Order: sequence, then structure tokens, then C-alpha cells
Amino acid sequence: FRAIRQNMIRDNKVIQYLLYAIGEIILVVIGILIALSIDNSNELKNTRIAEKVYLNEIKSDLIQDTLLLSQVINDHKWRIAQLMSQDSTIDFIFEEIIGELPKVEGVSQLEYIFFTDRQFRPKIGTYNSMISEGESNIISNRELFNSIQNIYELEVQNIITIGADILNRSTELRNKYAYEIKYGEYGSPIQITDKRILADIYISSGLLNYYTRQSVLLKGRITELIELIDNEYASLE
Repeated sequence: FRAIRQNMIRDNKVIQYLLYAIGEIILVVIGILIALSIDNSNELKNTRIAEKVYLNEIKSDLIQDTLLLSQVINDHKWRIAQLMSQDSTIDFIFEEIIGELPKVEGVSQLEYIFFTDRQFRPKIGTYNSMISEGESNIISNRELFNSIQNIYELEVQNIITIGADILNRSTELRNKYAYEIKYGEYGSPIQITDKRILADIYISSGLLNYYTRQSVLLKGRITELIELIDNEYASLE
């Protein structure tokens, strides 16, 4: 190219040289545009790969959450049934959401009435990592991201708060009735007649009903979110 250019200049072929120079510039520009297009294509491809990784790991975490929620729900349904075995005036509210309670033979010891049950502790490592690393925009479907954010930052936190309240109340009641737990005679299975204890059982049953209801609803919403993630993942293939 340099020899051709020099020959044109030497032979005073200025117009041909200008056309040649313009052609050269166009070729360079086209080359740059092609390189940028390839680079952008590779960057987009890598972004979509990273997005699929995040979606897959979030889905895995959510599946584990549904399994844990199932255990929490079953444990608390058992506890509600135990409390109702001591007080026939307790209403089983939210039955249409929670479902049928298990059959229980009663409670063998008073301490079990105030026992702290399994609490929901979600797997939020992937979501927290995505947020802390500033990668939230990697999920291209913003409606899907908003749904994920709502689950983790609102609904899950609500369940955690309710669970902490139940844990604190359980601890308070065990301390409050420490003497009765150690020295009280209630038979086996126990039959509580102390109205103070029955009043606290009544309040606890309401909290457990609400916590179990919210757990069932959260499990349903997480299941729906998993389906949305599956659909989005398939669209990225």
C-alpha cells in the first residue's frame, strides 16, 4: 500500500490518490466496526452466560428454601395441634391456607408447650453476592429481578421477623414458668388447668397460626418464582 501511494504521488495522480486514501480510511473504519461488533457480541454472550449462572444458583437456593419451609410448616402444624390439645377454646384460624392439622396424643411434658420450633433461615448467599458485587443489572428481565428482590428483601425478611418474635416469646415463657416446668405435676400426657398458662398458650397459638400461614404463602410465591426463573433461563438458550 505504501509503494502504491508513493507512485501515485510521484506521477501526480492526486485524484486517484485521494480516492485511494478514502478507500483506505473506509476499510479501516469497517475493520474497527467489525472488531467492535465482535467485541460487543462476545461481551453480550459473556453477560448472558453470567446471567444464567446467577439465575441457576438463585433457583437452587429457592428450591432449598421451599424444602426448609415445608419442614417449618409441618413442625408448626404439629405445635398448633399440641396447643389445641390443651385448650379447646383455641381457634384454628387460616385452616383454608394451612391445611389439616396432624393428630396428636397430647404433650408429655410442660416444657414442650414452650419449646422453640424450627425457624426459617433462607439461603440468600447468591442474591446477597449479586447485590454486593453490583451485578443486579445482569438480570436482563427487570420484572423478574423485581420479583426476586421482593421475595428476598420483603417477604423473607417478614418471615424472619415473625420467627424471631416467636423465638423471643418462647424464651420468655420458659423463664416465666421455670418453676412449673421443673416441679409442676400435670400428669402424662399433661393436662393444664392453670389459667395463666392457658392464657399464654392461647396467645402463642395465634402467633403460630399466623407464622405458619405466612410460611405457606411464602412457599407458594417462591414456587411461582422458580417457574418464572425456569422460563427466563429457557429464553436465554
